[in-house]
Amino acid sequence: MSTPILVPQLESDDQRLSVSLWLMRVGEEVTRGDRIVELLVPGVTFDVAAPCSGTLTSCDCRPGDEVHEGSVLGWIDSPESDQTADVDDSRLD
Repeated sequence: MSTPILVPQLESDDQRLSVSLWLMRVGEEVTRGDRIVELLVPGVTFDVAAPCSGTLTSCDCRPGDEVHEGSVLGWIDSPESDQTADVDDSRLD
């Protein structure tokens, strides 16, 4: 299952926001909460965390690209087993 990495909601809509650098590379395994990409608001940088565990499969924005709240920065493929629990119905009576 693919999960997007999104630009989080900011307090101010009028701030210019850009991608500073990627902290992980495509193909690397990530854990939910890992710092994945650094964004820049003039004078301040902040990190965007992985929304789930899995493999970073795409970095859709390059350093210097301007982004906005809700923009897709990249994608993580997470194992289906993390998303749904397997239940053995034969054990239920």
